[in-house]
Amino acid sequence: MALAMAVASTAVPASRLARSVLPLLPPHYLGFRWLADIPRNAESAAGESQSVMVNIAQELLSKGHRYLDVRTCDEFKAGHPSGALNIPYMFRTGAEMSKNPRFLDEVSSHFAKDDAFVVGCQSGRRSLMAVIDLQSAGYGRVANVAGGYSAWTEKGLPTSE
Repeated sequence: MALAMAVASTAVPASRLARSVLPLLPPHYLGFRWLADIPRNAESAAGESQSVMVNIAQELLSKGHRYLDVRTCDEFKAGHPSGALNIPYMFRTGAEMSKNPRFLDEVSSHFAKDDAFVVGCQSGRRSLMAVIDLQSAGYGRVANVAGGYSAWTEKGLPTSE
């Protein structure tokens, strides 16, 4: 009953909630089929979800994923995750932002549709929109960096200027 109430009262995806309760379950529950389908590592978490936390993104980078930074060129020049490639998803036009009409073309000149990469911006909003566009265009191994560069620097992860 308590687990059902927790599921109903939260916006956390069910698979994330299930992963969080795995250590609390008695061993005989671990044989249930639905538990076998729950991702237990960074590789499968990135494939299942559109967003990963920065520590998972860093782990994915260490396993060969690349980092696509979709912030503006000025934001990127001020600092970025080490090894990141910058392709702006949006351009600043005065006080407003407008979508880069060549974004998918520019991405396709650096990434194949089966390449594995994470996408980040400053806070995770633009990069989530970029991930949705990339997935719609056929990029299947792409994940948003939740919290973006702000969360990256808060965790003290490697950066370059």
